[in-house]
Amino acid sequence: MKSIKIISLIVFGLLVGISSADAQQNQNKGKNNKKVAVEMMTMQQKQLIQEQRDRIKEKRELFKASLTEEQLAIFDKKDLTRQELHDALMSTLTETQKTLMQEHRKSIHESKQKFRNTITSEQRQQIRSRMQMDREKKGGSELRESVKEQRRQRMHNNGGN
Repeated sequence: MKSIKIISLIVFGLLVGISSADAQQNQNKGKNNKKVAVEMMTMQQKQLIQEQRDRIKEKRELFKASLTEEQLAIFDKKDLTRQELHDALMSTLTETQKTLMQEHRKSIHESKQKFRNTITSEQRQQIRSRMQMDREKKGGSELRESVKEQRRQRMHNNGGN
């Protein structure tokens, strides 16, 4: 009886160890893809991305500074869904704030276009092949879930910014 308990404990330990090792490997796989994507970029492309991130941060801070106390209070309402928060905030925006948002969207669009224009055909092919591999490995819903999880992680790591 004692040997059965020991054997079952060892088997359980192996199963837990294997599953956690597999989970760790899957988690690191996404990080490796990002490293490869960054490594294949030129210095100009890396600089464009960094400039875009800086502009986004700057515009976000400018927009946050323009919010009134009433608008900030909307964010404190924990009972609202994300869509309801968005709708409530959008209904209270001034014309100046709406203009800021439009300019921000426009600058992001322009930055993306600049970056797309710098991508070589080899880089495009690498991106397409990596996307194709992701599609083959994951079903549509799994891919969406991994994107959602990445966004959650980014939001958590950036403190909600």
